[in-house]
Amino acid sequence: MIEILTAFIDEENCIGCGKCIRVCPTDAIVGAKHFLHTIVPKLCTSCEECINACPTDCISLKTPCAPMSEERESTLKAQKQQRILAAKNQPTVIQVPQQEAPDQRKQQIADAIARVKARKSGMLK
Repeated sequence: MIEILTAFIDEENCIGCGKCIRVCPTDAIVGAKHFLHTIVPKLCTSCEECINACPTDCISLKTPCAPMSEERESTLKAQKQQRILAAKNQPTVIQVPQQEAPDQRKQQIADAIARVKARKSGMLK
C-alpha cells in the first residue's frame, strides 16, 4: 500500500499556468489555462509531479487520505493513457469557408469603394 496525501492548491497564489495539469500522470487536476485549478482527491496518487512543476509553489500535500493500492495507481495511469490515445485518434474536422475567386473579391472591394465615394459626393452637394 502507498500512503496517499491530498494535494491542495492555494487559490490565492495559483496563476492558472496549467503546468501541473500537463505533468499529472492520472489527470487528477482539472481546470483551464489562466483559471483556478482543482485537484480530484480520488485520482491523486501523491506523486508530487504537480508540486515540482508549479512555478508559484501553491500546491502542497496535506491531510492523509485513504491508502491507494499500487494496482489502483496503475489503473489510473493506464486510463489516462487511453484518454490521450483516444483524443489523438479522433478525426479533426476543420471547416474551411469557401473562398471566392480573386476577381470576385477585387470586384466586391471596387464596388464598396465606389459606394463610399458616391455617398461622400452626395453628402458634399
